[in-house]
Amino acid sequence: MTPLHFARAALSVLFLHSATAQTWGAPASWKPFTYARPAQATPVRKPGERIMLELDGTAGTLKLTLRQLQAMPAVRYATPHRQLKQTYTYQGVTLRDLAARGGFAGRDLRVYASNGYFTTIRASDYMTDPIMLAYSADGKAITAQQKGPLTVVLPAQPERYHGPDYGAAWVWYVERIAPLR
Repeated sequence: MTPLHFARAALSVLFLHSATAQTWGAPASWKPFTYARPAQATPVRKPGERIMLELDGTAGTLKLTLRQLQAMPAVRYATPHRQLKQTYTYQGVTLRDLAARGGFAGRDLRVYASNGYFTTIRASDYMTDPIMLAYSADGKAITAQQKGPLTVVLPAQPERYHGPDYGAAWVWYVERIAPLR
């Protein structure tokens, strides 16, 4: 292989890696989301580092730390929080990217909170709109008073997400996501 061929092959791998890393293998048919930050290399869990989210995937349960969640591609948008009666600019990982990482994208999700609450989020919603699992609000970690450290956040549009039918989708204190069986 000549140096020119080697360089082209290396660039092809680099471009392919960055595209799949940002979308976690998303097919071209998926509606593109606008990411605030692309995916980064997934850090190895440090001894004693707290597991923040369990993702019940097709190959078993994936246990993710906050640093590992923050390494995934991030979306950021401002949206009103009805219960707190305040608008925050949230940042986090889309449910679509989490479902793709777990191997169950396109299936309805069950989202579980540490207080025993759970709800179902339809695939038709999270696959087309950037519904996120937020880990920061206004650039800071989400406090327990703000319903954190992890909370499901719905975008400001479409407006239907802020009516009574979707109030249950704002899951606070999220600890586990699984496909609906």
